[in-house]
Order: sequence, then C-alpha cells, then structure tokens
Amino acid sequence: MTHTRIPFGGEELGPLLARRTHRVRSDAIRDILAAAAVPGMLSLAGGIPAPESFPVERISEVTERVMARSGTSALQYAPTEGLRPMREALARYASATGAAVPVDRVMVTSGSQQGLDLVAQTLLDEGDTVALDDPSYLGAVQVFQRAGAHLLAVPGDRNGIRTDILEERLAAGARCKLVYVVPNFHNPTGAVLSAGRRAHLAALADRYGFLIVEDDPYADLTFTGERLPSVDVHSDRVIRLMSLSKMLCPGLRVAGLVAPAALIPELVAAKQCGDLQTNTFGQYVLADLLGDEDFLPRHTERLRGLYRGKAQALAALLRERLPQLSFGEPRGGLFLWCAVDDARVTADALYAKALAERVTFVPGAHFCVERDGSHLLRLSYATLDDAQRREAVDRLSVAFDKVLADAG
Repeated sequence: MTHTRIPFGGEELGPLLARRTHRVRSDAIRDILAAAAVPGMLSLAGGIPAPESFPVERISEVTERVMARSGTSALQYAPTEGLRPMREALARYASATGAAVPVDRVMVTSGSQQGLDLVAQTLLDEGDTVALDDPSYLGAVQVFQRAGAHLLAVPGDRNGIRTDILEERLAAGARCKLVYVVPNFHNPTGAVLSAGRRAHLAALADRYGFLIVEDDPYADLTFTGERLPSVDVHSDRVIRLMSLSKMLCPGLRVAGLVAPAALIPELVAAKQCGDLQTNTFGQYVLADLLGDEDFLPRHTERLRGLYRGKAQALAALLRERLPQLSFGEPRGGLFLWCAVDDARVTADALYAKALAERVTFVPGAHFCVERDGSHLLRLSYATLDDAQRREAVDRLSVAFDKVLADAG
C-alpha cells in the first residue's frame, strides 16, 4: 500500500500551538538585530557590546591554558548547576558587590536571559502578578507575558522605580509574586535605583512577601566608578541575575544566578529540562578570567573609559544636530533614552524614515507597558566608531527633517 504524502500547511499549525504562544507575538528584538545586519546600515539600536571591548588576547591565552591543562574535562558534560570553580568565582563576584553569598546559592545559566526564563517557569502561574517599572526591559516583559503573568506597571524616574507608588498600590490591595528591577543604568532609561529606594523595596518585599528579581548587566559600566550594592544587602528575598556579556563577552553564553538556597534546586530542575547544562568550555575560560585579580580591575576600568567616551560623543552630536531630542546626562550603561520634543514627530514615523536613510534605533513604545511611548526612543552608543557615529547622527537628522516635511 502506498502512502500519499499530504503537505503540511501553516494554516494547520494553529490548533497545535500551545496557548502561551499567543500571549506575546513581539518580534522587536529579532527585528532590531536583523535591521542592524543590513549592509550599509548604521545601528544605534541593539545593546550589543563594542567589539573592541572584548579581551580577545586574554581569552586566547586562557583558552590555550584550559586546553593544555583541562582539555578533556572542558569538552565534556558538566553538572546542571554549573562547574564548582565557576560557581565559586560567581559567588566571590556577588559577595564583592552585595551581601555575602555562599556557593550553594549560586548556579550557572546560559546567559542571564535564561536565568530570567527559569525564574518565570519556576515561580509564576498564569495570572500571577509581576510588578516592574514602566518602561522596562523588553526581554523581561516578553518572558513574563509568555508565562501568563499580569504586569503591574509602576512609574519610574531617574532614580529608578517609584517605590512610594508601589507601596501605595500594595497598601490598596495589589499583590505581586515578583518585582523586577534593573537597578543600574536601566535598559532603556539609564536610571539608577537610589540607595533609599533599594532599602525601601527590600522592606516592602519583607512586609508583603514578594521576591525581588534584580537583573544587573550594566553595573560595571559606571562612568564614575561608583557602584551601589545589590538590594540583597537589605533582604534575603532577592534573586540576582548576573550577566557577563557586557563586562566580558556575550558569545560564550555564561552567566550567574544567585537565589535563596531553597529555590536553587527548583531552578536547577527547570534548567535540566531545558538544556541540561551551560557551555562547559566557556565556564572554564570565564572562571579563569574572573579569578584573575589583576586582570579584572584593569579591564573594567578600560570599559568605563571606552563607553564614557562614546556616550559623551553621541550626546554632543545630538545636542548639535538634533536639539529636538532631550535626554539626561549619561551616567553608565549603553543607552540614551530620548524624548522627541516636537509633537509632530513620533518615534515610529522617525524610525521609518531612519531605515530609509540606513540608520536604525529602537522606538520607545517597545519598552512601555502602559506608558505612552510614541515620542520616546532608545539610542545605543556602544558599537559605532567616531566616523560612523557622526554619519549616523547626520542620517538621523535627515530623517527627522523628512518627517517634519511630511507633517507640513
């Protein structure tokens, strides 16, 4: 008996998809990266580290040493929670930037985005509430929406999430399981959660029983060298996501997560279902780098100077060529959060004209939960060199003028 092969069409897929796939359909991150890859496009969009920031020679040296000393082990499977030396290195790093952390409260993840997803998988049931500042990191919004969470949007300012407003809403009866914050050089706004608000947020967590998810990829990119300690110095109810992508490099996909000890086995079980383990070889390399007490301070100081110069240069160009964009003085991180002061120019209209001029950025609405983002946009100063930066601003200025011309 012969079987007639029936083609499977996309229209037949719908009934097979899980309901959660319909909760978030934003392709913004994919589109940002795709636009930046178009030949001739100058990108002020993605938060991609400057290639010159990578410690290529140092990683080459470490790679040779790892292969010479531990080649077989570095190419083998590793425990789901991570290699002991990597977890110890992360524990030291966390303890130096917050409360003392024993190694049993640390696990290794495949980038901090995986850590965020594991937290959502492990702690959130459909309908649970997550409070977060508005606007907020797009990748976090998508993870929480896909988990079926209700998002409680809390306004923020240059000093971070308004914990006084959060307290008012909690006192009025709102209940959340998690509060998500990017405490240092917030993506997209550049805000730094003040010391007072960190303490206040911790007190609210203890009073109302929620957990704080502290996503902190930019803290080492402070332009002044000053760094406030983690919220975990005030409370045990903190989960820390520690990316190494901006400080060292993103390609190895190795990051850390610190959580209350009782939660770690549950997170490890969720990770085991997803990818079994994080890149063994990358863990060997990064454990070596993090253990070098001479290298890391020099490297982070170089990063601060690099990005400080890029930020100041972009800010100066914008003030000169596009005074219609207002923004705060950059203090660290990778972004300028800009408001368009001309009511005739929306971020979406500017984005369309900018793409035609071969320059890209991220319209602010992608980051907003309830806030109107139609006149907001995020610019990254991380990757372009001096000539490219000037050309990008020139193209953006041309795009702005074309939007005005269309508006009459």
